[in-house]
Amino acid sequence: MNLGVIGAGATGLTAAYDAVKRGHAVTVLESADELGGLAASIPVGGVPLERYYHHIFRSDRQMIELIEELGLGGELRFHRTTTGVFRGGRTHPFSTPRQMLTSPLYGLPAGVRFGLSSAWLKIVRDGERFADRTALAWLRKWAGRRATEAVWEPLLRGKFGDRADEVSMAWLWARVHCRTFELGYLDGGFERVYATLADRIAEHGGKIEFGRRMETVRQDGDDGPVTVRTADGSSHTFDHLIVTTPQPAFAKAADAPSDDAVWRNQYLGATCFVLELDRSAVPYYWLNINEPEFPFLAVVEHTQMIDPAHYGGRHLLYVGNYVERDDWRFTTDPAELLERYLPYLRRLNPEFDRSWIQAWHFSRAPFAQPVVTPGYKALIPGHRTHLSRVTLATMAQIYPQDRGQSYSVELGHEAARIAGVA
Repeated sequence: MNLGVIGAGATGLTAAYDAVKRGHAVTVLESADELGGLAASIPVGGVPLERYYHHIFRSDRQMIELIEELGLGGELRFHRTTTGVFRGGRTHPFSTPRQMLTSPLYGLPAGVRFGLSSAWLKIVRDGERFADRTALAWLRKWAGRRATEAVWEPLLRGKFGDRADEVSMAWLWARVHCRTFELGYLDGGFERVYATLADRIAEHGGKIEFGRRMETVRQDGDDGPVTVRTADGSSHTFDHLIVTTPQPAFAKAADAPSDDAVWRNQYLGATCFVLELDRSAVPYYWLNINEPEFPFLAVVEHTQMIDPAHYGGRHLLYVGNYVERDDWRFTTDPAELLERYLPYLRRLNPEFDRSWIQAWHFSRAPFAQPVVTPGYKALIPGHRTHLSRVTLATMAQIYPQDRGQSYSVELGHEAARIAGVA
């Protein structure tokens, strides 16, 4: 089969790799000039670093198996990282079960209830039982109001803003149930996975073409070939096409009979700074910001997990957000946005100074986080589309688990199977 794949992220590259191993001719069309999609990297100290903070969990079986298959398993290392919560002008440790139970954020009696409700979410195997409930309603009832107001509600409002009250408990169940305390990271960054996949695809005769942004997708008749036209004016015809872009991009390109407005409103955008610092800014790997007036939801000091020596001695701090695409944090010029963030970084560390920043990078993605509501499952588009030779594999189909590298790899395997190339 002559297979086309739209997107060179984890899903697209996995599907392409599965197909070339079976002897199919494969062309991957990628709009950007880099691999990895939302896991794409930038060079820092000569080493690739993800534009948006990334790690995997011990439960991420599909990603771990792929890393091992590519011969990189010996360079995947798991780390016991630290977590903190910033609330009430103070930073509270929140890394261990004991710290969670006894946190002064809510006190011991409320901490016991918080711990028991979290343990219950780890035990329950089927998150669908929570699908028709909102997370905040369930948490107030079972985790208790004190812990919910101190921890869960600020986290949900920080991530989903005004839509926090709509978020399904099935989504939060997956966040708690599927995650582990130890985090995995690959020596040299996850860029190595995507570069190795690209090399293997090329070794089997496949191609990856950059700068090919999908504009239209058309099929000749009910069962004819599929033609993709890209923004640079080129045209590509395939026996079958796997599309891994967000649902709104596919709907627009293929004139899909779907409510495009619904899907455009179902996604949040993402913004993320990477600050290269000459010293550490916070004493934790992950610091949740539970102060409602802060303009960002978390800071992640990557070099609390990976030695700064790997990046020429630089300490690397992510400052991340999920926001609506018309929000000022999404539309503001990055240089101005950084200046507006600086006073809040000083609140996290009063000694923080602009001179600590040796370099900075900014990334922005318009469709980064689906908002999973109680009615979300009914909205999920099928892999089989109105075009018989087009298979859709998009992060919106990852449910109730949240989007992530391992689930994207699993989605790539599934897309290749449905398309009949694996």
